[in-house]
Amino acid sequence: MISIVIPVHNRLEFTRQCLECLSVQTYRNFQIIVVDDGSTDGTDTMIEQEFPDVVVLKGDGNLWWTEATNWGIRYAQKHEDKQQENFILTLNDDTRVAPDYLQTMLDAFRKHKPCLVGSVSVDSDNPEKLEYAGAAFELYTAGGRHLSEDYNSSYRELASRTSFVESHSLPGRGTLIPMEIFDKIGLYDSKKYIHYMSDIEFSVRARKAGYRLIVNVSSVVYEYVKATGIQVERKITFKEFINGFTSIKSPTNLRVRYNFAIDHSKTKALYFCFDVARICTGFLLRKVRIMKPL
Repeated sequence: MISIVIPVHNRLEFTRQCLECLSVQTYRNFQIIVVDDGSTDGTDTMIEQEFPDVVVLKGDGNLWWTEATNWGIRYAQKHEDKQQENFILTLNDDTRVAPDYLQTMLDAFRKHKPCLVGSVSVDSDNPEKLEYAGAAFELYTAGGRHLSEDYNSSYRELASRTSFVESHSLPGRGTLIPMEIFDKIGLYDSKKYIHYMSDIEFSVRARKAGYRLIVNVSSVVYEYVKATGIQVERKITFKEFINGFTSIKSPTNLRVRYNFAIDHSKTKALYFCFDVARICTGFLLRKVRIMKPL
């Protein structure tokens, strides 16, 4: 049984298209758990009318990604059948997947277990553009890189060279997790990582516990890049950049990054300083590139 946990908030059309993709999966032993964290756009009504088999858990708007995901996991744990193998699949609503997606994830787990299985991400508007294929980093000086760079950010090149990539972390955007792992390392940490980095932190804990982190090349998530804001990072103003250090919605929230440094790095506070320096340097370099005349 695969329990698919999808946190949502006021993105009815994205939620609809995500559920439509899941409704035609070739692998059928799954349930969908949508955690609707205070939507006011009729998301709950749409799901009830169009996808009556979907479980909807309603929050008040204060769960954010991490605790919303934990709600879904707890529901699945409470209702799991111990006689069968159980999994959690974390997924974002601003994605779509092919009909064989769940089957490819399970096949990869069987091949590489014990492991967590992550998905390759591509741009839904340009499926050849590889957005994510794993990450490599070290826990001393906050150095790291996206492994998509090894394949020139080309999905075609990735698929021609390998069937999987071993990663140092996995995002929540399409990750298959054996249920047993939550008994061993706990749930996502919603106190220290309210919204961002809880998925990365969880996968790092899993890797430390002996689980491989596999990105399966044939398990593709088509990502609505413009909706995620990934591609508009270079356009943010200096004020927005500074505000990001304290915003819950920001991946550069300093409290979150400090917590990760203390929890997992070898050099603790020094790692945090390197991390902040890397973030600031990256922002300044992007600004220089934008201002540079053609």
